[in-house]
Amino acid sequence: MIEEAGPGGCPVSRKEPRVAHSRTLRFWLDPANIAVRLGQAGPVVRTKAGPASAFQVNDPSLLRKVGCGEETFQFWSTDPSLRDFAENGFPGSEGQAHRDRRALMKPALAAPRLTALGPSVRDSTDRLIAGLPADRPVDIPFEMSRLVAGLVIETVLNSAISPDLLARLARARSVLSAGVFWKYALSPWPWVPKPRRRAFRRAFATLNEATREVYVRHRPDADGNDVVSLLKRSADDRPDASLHDLRALLFAGIEATSSTFAWACYELGRHPDHQAAVRAEADAVLGADSPADSIGPGLLPRTAGFVKEVTRLHGIPFLVRRARHETHVGDQPVPAGALVTLPLGALRRDPARYARPEEFDPLRWAPEARPPLSPAALLPYGLGPRYCPGAAASEIMVPVALASLVRSRTLRTAPSGRTVRVSLELTPMPKGLTMVAAPREPHPPAAGPTHREQAAPVRRP
Repeated sequence: MIEEAGPGGCPVSRKEPRVAHSRTLRFWLDPANIAVRLGQAGPVVRTKAGPASAFQVNDPSLLRKVGCGEETFQFWSTDPSLRDFAENGFPGSEGQAHRDRRALMKPALAAPRLTALGPSVRDSTDRLIAGLPADRPVDIPFEMSRLVAGLVIETVLNSAISPDLLARLARARSVLSAGVFWKYALSPWPWVPKPRRRAFRRAFATLNEATREVYVRHRPDADGNDVVSLLKRSADDRPDASLHDLRALLFAGIEATSSTFAWACYELGRHPDHQAAVRAEADAVLGADSPADSIGPGLLPRTAGFVKEVTRLHGIPFLVRRARHETHVGDQPVPAGALVTLPLGALRRDPARYARPEEFDPLRWAPEARPPLSPAALLPYGLGPRYCPGAAASEIMVPVALASLVRSRTLRTAPSGRTVRVSLELTPMPKGLTMVAAPREPHPPAAGPTHREQAAPVRRP
């Protein structure tokens, strides 16, 4: 276990569960300390990663310029090191080919079409968590990956897969995420062995199997304009690309959203008062007789604020780009091929923008909070031409599913003697987090935190 520092630098008791990570990974996993350092470092900072240089963009205006400048800065999934993963689907394409594939799917994933998604998300969540063990601690990253995979397949892709394949897909998620991370991170040194290469190939085969089953068992909407139907109709010209696009949507939909759910469970266990507030809101909105237009994030402001605060503290810490050719970022010359990092985690902890930036406070996102905060500043779905195509679906699915989960189960951290670590994946996960998801009591206790139920907060060295 790693000794952690509490408030004022005081050590935290080793008896308390906490989040830790290797000292060598602080650059990726410690955005809190980076925020302090970068506030004093200037708009662009050159750093060293072994023999290679990287450039950290700290100025928000430059960050957006780099993130949107596709002609100058290459997106990570188009890197040659990931060609076998992206193949010829839309993540691995560029320019007009990329824009054409996104335009094909855009009508099906636009917010107006998804307004009635709420009831199906609620019902699918209830069904997917029905078998969640109640008498023993559960592996939260796995269970949330299973829940999210099922939700994406059932409610966004209008399909189904077998329970066994769903479980295997949930387990494959972390292997794929870590594998893609290492493929990209080690691409400047192709002779360095990638960790768990055989496990990655097996996980990739599982993702392909799940994609094919989703494709075959797809149930089209009545108008035939859902996303899988649109992809199938485009298969006349590019039959393999349709499957690759579907695989990309499936993996991307599971990856980041599973992390959000896992960290949300962590914070619910730490804050029973917020859990009680989310449950009360869910009781008022998610009844079985609620009309379709009354189930959505707009009527779940406390839950939506909770999700935003989880994203602020636990969202992906960096976006990455690679310079296509020699260029300048601000006044800093950047050579061709250099890695450029966009530190979202540091910006989300900027004390000039957020009061008490290290404190978990969902109420900062309340409609009546002053000064009002802009959710767009979180950049939860990226920016520029690579903005997540499933953002509208996620905005509806995540709050409704989280409220449904809390309405059915009470989440409590299970002291296991294990240190919860931040995983090194595309989207960091609370690795080793186990919790009890007990069936809800008929009459929940009054809201308010208790010392025994709370886990230690996330603290970084």
